[in-house]
Amino acid sequence: IRDLVHELGTHQIELEMQNEELRMAQEELEASRSRYADLYDSAPVGYLTFDTRGLIREVNLTGANLLGVPRNHLINVFFTPFLAEAGDLKTFRAFCRKLFTTGARQSCELSLKKRDNTAFQAQLQGLATENIDDKAGLIRVALIDITERKLAEEERDRINREHLGDLSKIKTLAGLLPICMHCKKIRDDDGYWNQLEAYVSAHSEAEFSHGICPECAKELYPDYFKNKNGA
Repeated sequence: IRDLVHELGTHQIELEMQNEELRMAQEELEASRSRYADLYDSAPVGYLTFDTRGLIREVNLTGANLLGVPRNHLINVFFTPFLAEAGDLKTFRAFCRKLFTTGARQSCELSLKKRDNTAFQAQLQGLATENIDDKAGLIRVALIDITERKLAEEERDRINREHLGDLSKIKTLAGLLPICMHCKKIRDDDGYWNQLEAYVSAHSEAEFSHGICPECAKELYPDYFKNKNGA
C-alpha cells in the first residue's frame, strides 16, 4: 500500500507538472492570438474574406471603417452593394473569377461607397484559398484606399496636357510664318496682320522687353554718335 501511495504521489506530481506546462502553453497561445488579432485589426489596410457567393465572412476594423459600417453588421453581408458604379460589378466578378481559375494573386481598382454614400477609390489585392471547414473556396482580400493617389494622377495628367498644349504652340511658332518684308507684321490663320510681339505673345508664354540695337541707334540718332566720336 505504501508503494502504491508513493507511486500515486509521483504520478500526481507528474500530472501537475504537465498541467503547468499546458497552462503556460495556453497562455502563450492566447498571447500570440491577441497579438495576431491586434495586428489584424490595426493594420493600415482593410482585410476582408469572401466566400464563393461574395458574402463577407471576415473583416478587420480598418476594412469596416473604410466601408463606414460596424464590423458585426458586415458579417454574412454581400459586398456588391458597396460598389459605387455599374461597371464595378463586372470588374469585381471578373476579379473573383480569375482568383479561383488561376490560383494566382490578382488585383483590381473599384469605386466603392460607404453606408452614407460617400464614394472613394479602392484597390483590391486578393488570393484564393480553401476553406477547411466546408471545403469551399474563400477569397482573402486587402482593401486599400487610393483616392489620394488617383487625385494625384489626375493632377499629373492635367499638367501633362497643359505642357502638351504649350509644346503645340511652340511647334506652331517653329513652322513657316508669313511675315511682311517691310513692317515685319505676321499674318495669322484668319488672314489678319499682327505685330510680331502680339502674335508671339498670343501663341506662347514669352514676354517682351524693348531696346535698340547698335545699327538702328546709329541710323536713328546719328548726331549723338557723331558728337560722341568727336568728343
